[in-house]
Amino acid sequence: MNILIVDGEPGAAARLSQELAGLGREDVGAGTTSDEAVDWMNARGGCDVLIANVFLEPADGLTLREAILPHIPDLKTVFISSQDVSAYADRMQGCEFLPKPVSARQLDDVIRSITGKPEESPQPEEYATEPAPAFTFAEIEFPPDDLVGKDVGNYKIEALIGRGPMGPIYRATQTNIGRKVRLYTLDRAEESNPEALRRFIANASAKAKASNPVLIPVYEAGEAGGIHFYSCEYIPSCSLQQVLERDGTLDEATALQVLKAGAAALDYFARGKIAHDLITANAVLLSPNKRVRIANIACDAPIRPFNLGAERKRLGEIVLLATPGLSQADPARRLASRLLDPAALHEQWDVFLQAVTVSEPKIALADAYKLDARERAAVRIMEESKQRQRRGLLINAAIYAALLVATLAAIYFGIRFTFGGAGVRKLDKMVRVDPGEFTFQDGNKILLPTYYIDQNEVTIGQYAEFLEFLEKNPGAASKFAHPKQPKGKKHLPVGWADMKELVPPMEGYYTRAKRYGSYQGAPLDVNSPVFGVDWFDAYAYAAWKGRRLPTEEEWEKAARGTDGRKLPWDKGDVTLANTGIDFNPDPKKGGEKDGFKRWNPVDAKKGDRSPYGMLGAAGNVSEWTATYAPSPELGGEMVPVIRGGNWFSPDPSVTRRILSKMDLQQADTLGFRTASDTPPKE
Repeated sequence: MNILIVDGEPGAAARLSQELAGLGREDVGAGTTSDEAVDWMNARGGCDVLIANVFLEPADGLTLREAILPHIPDLKTVFISSQDVSAYADRMQGCEFLPKPVSARQLDDVIRSITGKPEESPQPEEYATEPAPAFTFAEIEFPPDDLVGKDVGNYKIEALIGRGPMGPIYRATQTNIGRKVRLYTLDRAEESNPEALRRFIANASAKAKASNPVLIPVYEAGEAGGIHFYSCEYIPSCSLQQVLERDGTLDEATALQVLKAGAAALDYFARGKIAHDLITANAVLLSPNKRVRIANIACDAPIRPFNLGAERKRLGEIVLLATPGLSQADPARRLASRLLDPAALHEQWDVFLQAVTVSEPKIALADAYKLDARERAAVRIMEESKQRQRRGLLINAAIYAALLVATLAAIYFGIRFTFGGAGVRKLDKMVRVDPGEFTFQDGNKILLPTYYIDQNEVTIGQYAEFLEFLEKNPGAASKFAHPKQPKGKKHLPVGWADMKELVPPMEGYYTRAKRYGSYQGAPLDVNSPVFGVDWFDAYAYAAWKGRRLPTEEEWEKAARGTDGRKLPWDKGDVTLANTGIDFNPDPKKGGEKDGFKRWNPVDAKKGDRSPYGMLGAAGNVSEWTATYAPSPELGGEMVPVIRGGNWFSPDPSVTRRILSKMDLQQADTLGFRTASDTPPKE
């Protein structure tokens, strides 16, 4: 039986496919895009069961199934998603749906159900004999109230499982799509209170906008029969508060996961300046498999103003209270105590997360999944079967014809299909900026000496040369490091590297730019700007080149000249730059006005050119500078100044200053260029 799992979340499909192999399933494939799904089916000669995330690129999971179904009418489909998919219920008829996170055991049960094979799948001995943990974190059901067993709109109330900040929490089934949810309701005693009702609805809206893998996502809010509610992803779990009330304690590994999940959630709120309540033990949810999630504590207006020190202290206290059996030398308690240390109360969350990651136990992938001889044999059989079935062309002509039509007509896929990336071009020219005064920001005159600055943003191909040098000369990295760079830090951009430890490997954005010429549903090649770099990465690259980062004054003069203009060019159409005026997260839309949905090759937008010849200041990616300044958004914290527009922001003004990111943060809208006091070597 050919089973294919397609999920855009990095590593998710590969993990599930390997776990299914561990349950005795053979011929399980994994992919991250609809393109990869079609390639896999072509190579295998078809597919029996498709397990697809509803939200894929370049075609969504629904469209992928609809394109394949005429050629494989017996195809069975299981859709998965962490988002609300009720709007697509009509297109999901006849299919199964599982809310994420999804376990291999759930998928195995569903596959047996939809393929009419009820017999149990074989299990490796370790799975059958592994003892249950002493504390299982099983969901607690409270005595039923008058809503249990009744319908609230499309929701069938099954059990009372807790109490939220404003009313009861139920386990329910969304009957129109058969999905289990956590249903938060407003206490009926407060329904006549206009302020309580306003706050409940406003908080539900704020939670729905907060999206992070560790947070429980909100699907929808509504009212039915006088009951006000909002629904969330359902995970069988109990809160850490319930664990403590039952005299339960956390083991070392779970305590580390609580620290990691809590810090990741609070880091997300801090970076996005998202209002939220203070984390509590009730907001920490533990599933029976010990996965930790955080209840969505985003809110319309917090009860208390943001205070990094108070948040750090609260998370540390929660973990210390839950680990009385551990010694102070154990990493979880040591890290929790660090959160309470007055000397470290201003340490940012991303720095703390690095410390947690370093403290996590290192387990080889094969050990993590307990691959025994039988499992390895199953994997080998699967690989040999793949080679034998390369001849399978059952759907090759039909599907690729459909894809070609879809590509050209934007019927299905709506984006340019790319087969291979461009070669690296020589784009390291620098331009001279003459000495003299210029108008800085809104009128201050600043005098600068002669300097030189890159004509283009540093490209993916150029940065790859830097990484290649470091790989060949590991001892040289310290020569280029800033004195304040954290110890042990690497210079790989976020999303750059292939995840070779996974089976099959997950390709990073460098490989995709080089091999396929596309990434995240948009064209990307090695002459596009490098992104996902933090300030220390940019500093090290510049030092390796024998240069430096430009100050923000140098950057601005090179971008706008001396006459106080707001754009690099004198005046005219803002589509001369690649900005967010036409960005659309829909894979089928975006780029209609300036020609690029996300990144463009650094020399592609010739109109985004300054009087000195510098390209890309108003768009493409924003850029790190050498200048530090206090951040109003981060309570006066000194952060590097970021300058310039980018493909996500609609503002092309080169006087725009960004002070919301700390030096260890990265973004796919953020890159850099270098500067020098001396002419470049020819």
